[in-house]
Parts: sequence; C-alpha cells; structure tokens
Amino acid sequence: MKEKLEQLTLSQFVDLVCGDTTVLLSSNEAPDAERMVAITRDIVFEYKTIADPRGTNSYCKHVEQWIKAKISVIIFTMCSNLVSLNQHGRAREILSAYGMSASAWSDSRIDGIVQAKLAQSQRELDELERENEKTIGEREKIRARFDEQTAYLMAYFKFQIDPETIKATLYANLVARHNREVKAQLAAMKK
Repeated sequence: MKEKLEQLTLSQFVDLVCGDTTVLLSSNEAPDAERMVAITRDIVFEYKTIADPRGTNSYCKHVEQWIKAKISVIIFTMCSNLVSLNQHGRAREILSAYGMSASAWSDSRIDGIVQAKLAQSQRELDELERENEKTIGEREKIRARFDEQTAYLMAYFKFQIDPETIKATLYANLVARHNREVKAQLAAMKK
C-alpha cells in the first residue's frame, strides 16, 4: 500500500483527494477502509505541509476542533448514561475530571448540565461534520481547481506539467516555490 505522498503522481493524488482511495492499493492488495482513511489524511496533510505551510495550521485547527467536539460528545454521552442509571456520583467525578466544578452540584443539576452540554457538543460536532461533507461534495470542483492551478504553474514556470508522470511531492514543491516568489514580488512592489 502506498503511504507517502512521494509514491503518488499528481494525477493519483488528485484522484485520492477526490475520494478514490484505490490509488493507494497495489494490484493484489485488499482494501482496509480505516487504514486507507488514515493514510489519505496523512498524505493530504503532507501535501499541505509542503505546498502551503501556513494553510497547514488552519487544517490542524479544524482537525483539533473536530477531535475536541467528538471527545465532548463521548464524555457527555457517558455522563448521560451514568445519570440514567442513577450513578450521579460517577458522573460527577467525570465532570470534575473534565474541568467542571461539579462536586457540590445536586443530582438534578448534574442531569440538566449533562443534557445541555451533550446537546451543545452534538450541535458543534454536527456543524463540523457538515463542513466536512460540504468539502466532500465539492470534489469535482477540487479536480477543476487542480487543473486551473496546473495551467497557471505551466504558464508561470514556462514548462509542461504532465499530471500522469510528475510526482505529487514535486508538484507540491512547485506550488510552494510559486507562492514564495509571488509573495516576494508583492513585497518588493510595496517598497
């Protein structure tokens, strides 16, 4: 299984970003959906790190928000389950470990806070997942953007780029170099 950006051509990388994880597989390899999702995430992150280091920070913040929302839903679901089993003391311990000063709260307050926090956490997670689905829904636009970017890079660097043969890492470095050069030109014009 291909696990690194350097193992993919630009064409394969674009296919991967557009949802075709089979580009990661060797000819006789069986797909492992969970592993392929993790590898896809890592490869996309590797590309972003090379092509747009500043954009990587934004991507990391989005992933961090999703992880925090997911953890909150899990924690408050656990507390809700404990409350439904009349285990308010254990729910109180979890809330205290979570950072809430729940030790003096009544059982009814624990129940109310848990339900409110669970609903809030679920809304946040749903919103983040809707954003992810929106990105997934724009996959064909992604292909068009790569085509547009490739055409622009060919005009800028004055050479042909064949997506079927150019390595994705080389392409990412061309994007990064272009961005640096344009930024330097803009800075020079401001002086």
